Amino acid sequence: MNMTVDATKGKPGRPPDRPVRIPLGTRNVLTAPKKKGYVRRFVNDEPGRIEQFEAAGYAVVKENIEVGDPAIGKGLDPGSAVSLSVGGGTKAVLMEIREDFYKEDQKAKQDKILMAENDMKRQLNSKQSGTYGGVEIS
Repeated sequence: MNMTVDATKGKPGRPPDRPVRIPLGTRNVLTAPKKKGYVRRFVNDEPGRIEQFEAAGYAVVKENIEVGDPAIGKGLDPGSAVSLSVGGGTKAVLMEIREDFYKEDQKAKQDKILMAENDMKRQLNSKQSGTYGGVEIS
């Protein structure tokens, strides 16, 4: 086991030689530095998935940056895609899109949801006024 020793020796209530631990479930593996004007996300590298995101305006990040929890310790070959293992033999690739494109996509998704909700309300309220509907069983 390779743990570092706590640098805060003599801290009240803590033995000076106690190793620093990162409890399971508290590491944030899927994190990446923010980039001004862009939105980043990890995309599972499954057949056709990366190409689908590229067609939507995303680009694979190929910067030499540290991603995930620093305690995990990863290396990156210059010019290669930034990626992490996400378990089960699956790799996730870091991709980014311009923030204005991202906001446009999010607005389109929200508009679709609002249309569906309004349609449901219209159907429920076809016999009544207001935003509350009634249910009839015949």
